[in-house]
Amino acid sequence: MKFFDLHCDTAYKCLRDNLSFSDNSLAVTQQKSSAFNVWHQCFAVFVKDGTQNPFEYYKKTIENFKLELSDKNDNLTPIFTVENGNLIENDISRIETLHNDGIRALTLTWNGENQIAGGADTDTGLKNFGIEVINELNKFNIMVDLSHLNKKSFYSAIEYANKPIITHSCLECINANKRNIDDNQLDLLVQRGGLFGLCFYPVFLGEGNVFENIYKNIYHILDKGYENYLSIGSDFDGADMDASLCDISMVPILYQYLKNKNINEKILEKIFFYNAYNFFQKGDL
Repeated sequence: MKFFDLHCDTAYKCLRDNLSFSDNSLAVTQQKSSAFNVWHQCFAVFVKDGTQNPFEYYKKTIENFKLELSDKNDNLTPIFTVENGNLIENDISRIETLHNDGIRALTLTWNGENQIAGGADTDTGLKNFGIEVINELNKFNIMVDLSHLNKKSFYSAIEYANKPIITHSCLECINANKRNIDDNQLDLLVQRGGLFGLCFYPVFLGEGNVFENIYKNIYHILDKGYENYLSIGSDFDGADMDASLCDISMVPILYQYLKNKNINEKILEKIFFYNAYNFFQKGDL
């Protein structure tokens, strides 16, 4: 099976908890990925709101995890992203540093407000410096991740982003959570040629069977004709998952569940790999 996951917080968790990438307590490990003959994994460097010296923390995290990946298996292609633009602070030149470090997407905010925009817990919109940041991200071909933004920030930011992406969210029409997106946002993302990563976090998916709620999200997106714009952004190692889908080894079980729900296998292959792969290839990633 081929799998492309747009978001996990394994790099952050390894540093925070002093764990090795091989530690079995992690949701994402090389051993747990054995079902994938091809595995593209986006490892987010998460910088929490309020972190002191956020840029230094970012550098420490990514350097630590690159060492962890030094003996990775051949099936894994690691891709690095950053979750929270607070590490830029007021230094726009740091975006070039992110590019040189191999960062391929930047989540503009976490849930709070930073110098770029307001996140889901705020009412603040995109700031003037945020426009500068997005333009600089475009210049260096770093994708603008709109996950975590409130609606005001979202609608402003997407107008400036050349390659908008939502790496890990769910649909508001399935579960009304402030971190989820509504149909208008989804429509605009598709119109702008973006990509949506469906998250496995039960709080975003809503009450009930996790697999069924994932199916409901997928069905709605497919019903809108957006089969080429849907992918997976698990959020493994960054959120408390349901026991039925608590680590990457269980992804093939979800795949089979969706296949049994009569989703065409060619479409499933797009969702679980090819849509993200093609989107990233267009960005020369």
